[in-house]
Amino acid sequence: MKEMTCDKTHRGHALITFLGRTTLVLLMLVSIAGAAPFAYISNYGDNTTSVIDIATNNVTATVPVGAGPYGVAITPDGTKVYVANADSNNVSVINTTTNNVTSTVPVGEYPCGVAVTPDGTKVYVANSDSNTTSVINTTTNNVTVIVPVGVYPCGVAVTPDGTKVYVASSAYIENSVYNSTVSIIDTATNTVTATVPVGSGSMGIAVSPDGMKVYVANFYSNTTSVIDTATNTVNATVDVGINPCGVAVTPDGTKVYVANELSGTVSIIDTATNTVNATISVGNGPFGVAVTPDGTKVYVTNSNSNTVSVINTINNTVTATVPVGKLPLSLEQFIGGPVDVIGGPVDVIGEPVDVIGEPVDVIGEPVNVGIEDYLPDYTGGSVLNIENEVGMDIVVVWTKVDSKKPVFVVNVPTGQTRSVTSPSGIFDEYLRAGSWYYVQQDTLKSGYEYNIKYYWKSNGPGLEPIPDSEAPEI
Repeated sequence: MKEMTCDKTHRGHALITFLGRTTLVLLMLVSIAGAAPFAYISNYGDNTTSVIDIATNNVTATVPVGAGPYGVAITPDGTKVYVANADSNNVSVINTTTNNVTSTVPVGEYPCGVAVTPDGTKVYVANSDSNTTSVINTTTNNVTVIVPVGVYPCGVAVTPDGTKVYVASSAYIENSVYNSTVSIIDTATNTVTATVPVGSGSMGIAVSPDGMKVYVANFYSNTTSVIDTATNTVNATVDVGINPCGVAVTPDGTKVYVANELSGTVSIIDTATNTVNATISVGNGPFGVAVTPDGTKVYVTNSNSNTVSVINTINNTVTATVPVGKLPLSLEQFIGGPVDVIGGPVDVIGEPVDVIGEPVDVIGEPVNVGIEDYLPDYTGGSVLNIENEVGMDIVVVWTKVDSKKPVFVVNVPTGQTRSVTSPSGIFDEYLRAGSWYYVQQDTLKSGYEYNIKYYWKSNGPGLEPIPDSEAPEI
């Protein structure tokens, strides 16, 4: 087995937009429904991936993968997990429904970091000993392009719009580090369009939710570089702990969590000031770090403790420690996976849909929602981006018009975006999508809470309320 620390990689890581035109603004107060996602932990030392249910913090499955699993990435629809196996030079593809490996993709030498594009069509894998990035087509699970990048690439991150991929590279020869850079790949052409010098030993990398900043953990200089994506220059360098590895940004973009391997800590950076405002002690050898979609928890892999620490982001305390396999790494965003719905995600192609409404301001009074056009027929294979800009949490449920069973449920917390890819065959040409807006708990602007349930369904040019008995089963 190769030397196994972060050091190794340097020797050798609501506005709803439908397909560009369709917009939906929905003013509603809604709680989050559906099952919690999962954390997928690559255990380098025993060639497995542990699956943690983040609702219970229990390991629900252990999946055998290739040799030396390192980086992990999950498709936006939660159906597949890609695990880079550094010692077997391939990528394992896990079906999240069965937790079985369904495909193994040969890539370059010593693959480390891995990232999936927001539309779920491509996976980028950094091959540390080949100085390349492999591009995998997720439909065929074949490598379609190999992109030359910097020396010993490790971390990989994709911008929210899917147009650029950032690859952290750091040359390492006999304990001397030089020319640590971040290569920027244009996903349209799969060519490197710019190279940004950063701190020594660049490794973990993450992009802010708005795509304006890239955060790079610099293993040897004990810093985190902040790259301005508009200018491709470093506009801040933040001192963190010793040997920072993984890095992750909260969904609201206000905080960055950096795992410091030698310090046994996690540094929390305030993105407004680019200063560390808290340091949390975790297990031994913290390596990878990821934030849950709702931003309430951070999961940290402790490579020398064989555990995962769970941090509460509200009070910045460790609330749980989960035993996993040997030498857990999981570089990059390793949280995602299936949700508890019937069917799969769907998408819309057609004319814009504008929904205008008002927030609840009286106890027991339903949300007023008007609609200017009914939803067009659904079709498969395209991407649905849902961005909540209304200042309140929303849940949107779509069903077939002749069924109460949901085929698509999306949870969009305030200020966040969700992207899903639609499968084919959900609807035929005779079915028109029914839209259900599900309210489980309304929170008044005054701060008082009360429990009520509202349901609406599509009714030609408008929405009509329906009773509980006719509502979709969620």
